[in-house]
Amino acid sequence: MYTASVVLLVCVACLLSIVQWRRRSGKGKMPEGPAPLPIVGNILQVKPKNL
Repeated sequence: MYTASVVLLVCVACLLSIVQWRRRSGKGKMPEGPAPLPIVGNILQVKPKNL
């Protein structure tokens, strides 16, 4: 029982550290883009004559 709780605690700690690392490494690298529109996407930015 004790080893299972230790393994679970280690797994949770690893997951939390990976989440924190991904949050820190992703910030500041790319400029903010336009607000995403689900389903519609970028279809509003496409000009009909370019189709």
